[in-house]
Amino acid sequence: MAAALVLALTGCEESLPAAGSDKGPAVPGEAQPGAEEQPGAEEPKVVWLDPTGLMNALPVESGVGDWFVGGDPFMAQGAEAVEHCAKETGVACTGLVAVGGKDMETAGSSDGTRVEFRLYSFGTEEQARAAMKGLAAEARKSSAEYGEPSKPVTLATVADETDASADDATADVVMRIGTVVSHIDVNDTETAGLEHVSNVQVERVRIVAAGKNPGY
Repeated sequence: MAAALVLALTGCEESLPAAGSDKGPAVPGEAQPGAEEQPGAEEPKVVWLDPTGLMNALPVESGVGDWFVGGDPFMAQGAEAVEHCAKETGVACTGLVAVGGKDMETAGSSDGTRVEFRLYSFGTEEQARAAMKGLAAEARKSSAEYGEPSKPVTLATVADETDASADDATADVVMRIGTVVSHIDVNDTETAGLEHVSNVQVERVRIVAAGKNPGY
């Protein structure tokens, strides 16, 4: 099961940072750490996604691994989205723009790896940060209620903030990328696999937010 996500790293090494590195890969439209500021230069734009962008930012199977299959992506707005967000995060989800998601699993295997991707877009970074903290707390609470308390997991991601935890069977990775919150639920607790799917999601959010084609 762990091999599926570990093998998916093949072909993605050029775009992902080395483990332990705190410097992310270059992203179109994003200022790089250490770059000299030029007089009159524009500040880097905050990552933000409208409902269409949120749908486009959900990962595709080829980006995660060619042996993955998945259902259609989905997206919700308005009261339905707020209700879902509040249930998952335990907070009011003020400023929520939309919620989107997509599920994937390895093909041809009843016990293969399953990954659930969820994205929440907010109006400001502060609103996203509050939802991220609530979502991470709810994930740990849920794990404890099932009798398998999760433990913190340290991951090398290119997100602005990352909070990951895992029990004996599943892992939850909650990240903030600008005003976007990502939640990845996967039945694989190997660090390499978790880092791969996490960075695939972060890169896609950043590319779409920069107005680029993320590939399909």
